[in-house]
Amino acid sequence: MTYPFGAARTELEKAFALPSVPPAAELEPASSARVLSESDRAVALFEHPDH
Repeated sequence: MTYPFGAARTELEKAFALPSVPPAAELEPASSARVLSESDRAVALFEHPDH
């Protein structure tokens, strides 16, 4: 397979690789649901009326 500009496949993979992400077990647990003010709720409903 031909790659642009004569690059090797490994070079392209390194260039476009996503940053490593820690496993889910190491992430902080999600906090309790945020309580929306009446104003925040109105904005959310205005911007996303189908939800």
